[in-house]
Amino acid sequence: MKALEGDLSEFPLTDIIQLVDLSKQTGAVEIEGQRGTGRVFKGRIFFRDGKIVAAEMLGFPPIEAVYTCFTLSSGPFHFIDKIQPEKDTITVSNEIIIMEGIMRQDAWEAHPVEEPDTPPLTMVPRLVPNPATGTTEINLEAEEWRVLTMVNGKNTVAQIARRSGLGEVRTREIVSELLASGLIEDRPE
Repeated sequence: MKALEGDLSEFPLTDIIQLVDLSKQTGAVEIEGQRGTGRVFKGRIFFRDGKIVAAEMLGFPPIEAVYTCFTLSSGPFHFIDKIQPEKDTITVSNEIIIMEGIMRQDAWEAHPVEEPDTPPLTMVPRLVPNPATGTTEINLEAEEWRVLTMVNGKNTVAQIARRSGLGEVRTREIVSELLASGLIEDRPE
């Protein structure tokens, strides 16, 4: 493959994955992307014979690193031929990754982190000592339980997002729901 490089604003990640898959390349796409005018994310997505087999981004589990790359709107990328990860960490098909990635991208665009009505990534939630549930039953989904078990008055929303593997957008949605239900609150300074 000729040098695959460019900017995510002109060549989205979906196109990059499909091009590498079609050409059955082995190597890594190195990305230094930005969300809007915000934070810069650096990472690599590794391919073997066109299939995604691993990813790296500081503070993110491998699959979340890939999904985070879908939320980047601009920034340079380039393909490094024949480079391989220490071990394969992703077994999900490219098609599933693309579908989930597009959903994450849409969710990010609909509710960017800077939006004022969602909890900031720096918030430190804690459990409410005596939640006033009245006669209302509390029913939580598995993802909500996963987030709730990590709420301890020490972890930030960003840390919970990384540790849970749910990503920033979904974690912020869940924290928002748990705040509204009265099960957790923002830890006072």
